[in-house]
Amino acid sequence: MTLIDWLVIIAYLAAVVSIGRYFARRQRDTQDFFLGGGRMPWFAVALSVVASLASPVGYLGDPGEIIQHGIGYLMRLAAIPFAILLTVLWIVPLFRRANVATSFQLLRNRFGRRTELLGVCVWAYMQFAFLGLVLLLASRLIGQMVGVPTFSIIVVIGIASIFYTSAGGLQSVVWTDVFQFCLLATGAVVTLGVVVAQTGLGPTAWWHEVAGKTHELPPLISWDLSERHTLIGDISFGLIVNLCYNASDQVIVQRYFATRRARTMMIANYAAGAAYSVLTIAVGAALLTYYQANPVLLPSGVHAVTSPEFADKAFPYFIANSFPAGLTGLIIAGLLGAAKSTLESGVNSLASVFSNDLWLAREGGDAAKTELSRARWATRVVGVGIVTMALIADNLPGSNNIIDIAQKFVHLGLGPMGALFMVAMSLQYVKPTAAVLSLLLGLGSAIFFASSEYFIGYRVISPLLIIPVCWLITLVGAAVLGVVIKR
Repeated sequence: MTLIDWLVIIAYLAAVVSIGRYFARRQRDTQDFFLGGGRMPWFAVALSVVASLASPVGYLGDPGEIIQHGIGYLMRLAAIPFAILLTVLWIVPLFRRANVATSFQLLRNRFGRRTELLGVCVWAYMQFAFLGLVLLLASRLIGQMVGVPTFSIIVVIGIASIFYTSAGGLQSVVWTDVFQFCLLATGAVVTLGVVVAQTGLGPTAWWHEVAGKTHELPPLISWDLSERHTLIGDISFGLIVNLCYNASDQVIVQRYFATRRARTMMIANYAAGAAYSVLTIAVGAALLTYYQANPVLLPSGVHAVTSPEFADKAFPYFIANSFPAGLTGLIIAGLLGAAKSTLESGVNSLASVFSNDLWLAREGGDAAKTELSRARWATRVVGVGIVTMALIADNLPGSNNIIDIAQKFVHLGLGPMGALFMVAMSLQYVKPTAAVLSLLLGLGSAIFFASSEYFIGYRVISPLLIIPVCWLITLVGAAVLGVVIKR
């Protein structure tokens, strides 16, 4: 890396720390710390949601998915219009009327304290596992590109995230997310520009390569549920995953109360998210075309760009070996941004849940200051836990397949949790016992589908179908058990 690259990275870190210090002086209570006072601009909150979910797993994994499996992953975007309608007409108004500080308080109001705590445990597991893996993945990739040990990168990113998230709360998270979203999008655009400049090939050639030449278009539907991509399967995946996130994930629900225009915010979020997804998918198609036209540029021992061992590493390898001097620092700053956006939002949301769902609020005296201090300490404890998990995972044997582990095991509870919240919103006859049993049924199904190839020797369903299938199992289970237990 050149001096310019290092200056770009240093400038980025200085900017985000300054934002945290600025908003730290504006915190008065936990309403400011967790919700930004409920008065944040809708466009900033919308970009924050996109940046929070645009982790290094997606920033690097989406191009790898396109390189290895073709254009099928793009088809999930067809579900966006349906997800927007259900979110802005049903989910957002329901949460706004409920006036809850966390999504799990909705479960408490509907099913009681025990169901709330079970939901918190499932969601907290997913968040800790996901954030630890995000931190580890980003640190490994950045460490490989700059020649710095993974341990050092984990500590630096972790401490920086803890520092300004605990200082500035959601306001610092949202505004740094806006900055980091712009950085991520710029990195993808620059990558596309470099590919065009070096190959003379543009979007038309990329499309032919990824959707006909190297890979075939996915079928409409397949009776083989282990088929990775089908049009119906990808659209179902896109719709159910979006609904589950919007109904159950505190990272998103928390933002419904951070702005007065929550519906407008979610529409803008989907517009920005779709544009960002198209960019990352275009990066994958461009890199596939680039290495198919220049196979001699592949690393030693790699015979095809589509090989599973290289596809997910193609983006960082291209950055390290084919970028002009001075631009590498921009992409590394983008990777830092992707990791930090996800970490900041996750840490703040975990701290919000711990403060509002696990600890009882104090009243009287200096209650506001006490609650704010406790919220900041909860943020620090959560941040240290995530850094510790990343350091432990870095030393586990066989942890190199971190992206596959994240896809198959980290989000196991998303489908069942999303279904449970939809049951709470719509099936009023379902009682707490039926709700808990249906959630456990969904979780058991998710564990079975994710591990079937290890226990019975073959994959029962595609990894992309685990969330929608387990969502359906939980929803149907709740509807049936609700009738049976009621009788």
